[in-house]
Amino acid sequence: MSWAFYVTLEIQSFKHMKFEIQTEEDYSIMTLKSERLDSKVAPELKSQFIVLANTRDTGHLILDLGAVAFADSSGLGALLLAQRLYRDLDRNLVLCNVPDRIRKLLEISQLNNVFTIASNTSEGISIASETAG
Repeated sequence: MSWAFYVTLEIQSFKHMKFEIQTEEDYSIMTLKSERLDSKVAPELKSQFIVLANTRDTGHLILDLGAVAFADSSGLGALLLAQRLYRDLDRNLVLCNVPDRIRKLLEISQLNNVFTIASNTSEGISIASETAG
């Protein structure tokens, strides 16, 4: 029996956004380190989602929003872009560690019906793996 296992950890910092990416065999965990998910961060985040989805075999994406304290429509737009990218590639996007304030914003905008939301990273990995088609 052979085992294929790898872990890559990257910490990247752009002008307005910091994040960490942990890549496993079947999924990646992207942990946002910025408190704001707004019009300053959204363009950088969209670019990173496009790169991550299209230039790497990263499998599913678990997006950890635990550090995010504020989001606006531009930030939500970036998340929607990621959802579309991963859906179109037959991969799963799971949001996890979503703070109450951001969760309420998703509910008010009825985006909680669009996104798969997990309470923590472990649950996010399980959900992504179970729903993989």
